Amino acid sequence: MSFLLERHTIFVTLAGSQAHGTARESSDLDFRGVCIAPLGARLSLFERFEQYEGPPTPALAAAVLPHLQTHPTASRKPAGEAECVVYEVAKFVQLCAAANPNALEILFADERDWLFETPAWRRLHAERHGFLTKKVQQTFLGYGLAQLKRIKTHRSWLLHPPTRKPTREDFGLPHSGGTLSRDDQDRIEQSLADKIRGYGIDDIDMPKPVRIALQDRLDAFHRDALDATDEEIESRMRAVASHALHLPADVVSSLNAEKKYRAAMKHWESYETWQAERNEARAALEREHGYDTKHAMHLIRLMRMGLEVLERGDLIVRRPDAAELIAIRDGALSFDELMAAAEDLQQQMELAARRARLPADVDRDRIEQLAVALMMGE
Repeated sequence: MSFLLERHTIFVTLAGSQAHGTARESSDLDFRGVCIAPLGARLSLFERFEQYEGPPTPALAAAVLPHLQTHPTASRKPAGEAECVVYEVAKFVQLCAAANPNALEILFADERDWLFETPAWRRLHAERHGFLTKKVQQTFLGYGLAQLKRIKTHRSWLLHPPTRKPTREDFGLPHSGGTLSRDDQDRIEQSLADKIRGYGIDDIDMPKPVRIALQDRLDAFHRDALDATDEEIESRMRAVASHALHLPADVVSSLNAEKKYRAAMKHWESYETWQAERNEARAALEREHGYDTKHAMHLIRLMRMGLEVLERGDLIVRRPDAAELIAIRDGALSFDELMAAAEDLQQQMELAARRARLPADVDRDRIEQLAVALMMGE
């Protein structure tokens, strides 16, 4: 970084559990902020700046310290030990316009959690509701479902842990090498991917929110029409594409075996990483309740926040349901109750998106004028 971050930072706020009101005494201290980088840093061909990640610089830590010391609930850990992310304003505005949950949480942070502000930030903050669109249904739901996927994966490891590393022989493959070179495999796999992509809607010009909604409906139709899981549908699509490309049966068999082997290896490596890096207290909760309760808390929080935006047109970061979320993190819900709650929230979000008065997308001209004015210091 070729400039002094603290001189160009326009805003810093508490983030994560400290901002949601769900922090424990041992919780990390997280800062998030926005800066307006000098022109040279924004236009440089070789050192273009988009964000800073790491501990806050000493001067930035000193700038936020007065507010941090008087904050009623913030961690008393030294400011210099915080995890800090500061976005350049252009990237930050782009993320907000795309309904990125992490960015919108900064923009809508409770003012009681602000640690440092400037008039430039106040100007951007005043326009915050112009960044709320129907996209939140997909982005907040998407982030929530990512938590749900982790919960299900970790639960499967808890209940049925892998017992050994997969081998090529498990999939009918020779110990080393195969009937096809790696280059040939990659080339044919790319042809299959292109063919399957051609059956879809990725290359049709339409707004991203419309594309996501249409893809969801198509996926639901395929599941119902074929009475198959997503994995089974993917396998059938692959078989259709292989036939259309006139691939020999032995080549198809070899490719499918290689694909399954690589997937099994990836699953094994992820399991080993999870085992090695698990926090012991969190692991104890997993063992007790049968699933990752911290992911469960984030899942419910994200889906509720997205639902509130769709229903109320506002994003509530410091959670009025913090006590309930903390209880979920402590295992208040059984796994089946959690699945039912997630399914109910997803259905509520779909219904709220159809009824919401929010626009489908931001006013791009207005947002761009705002960003330019901020960068130009107008």
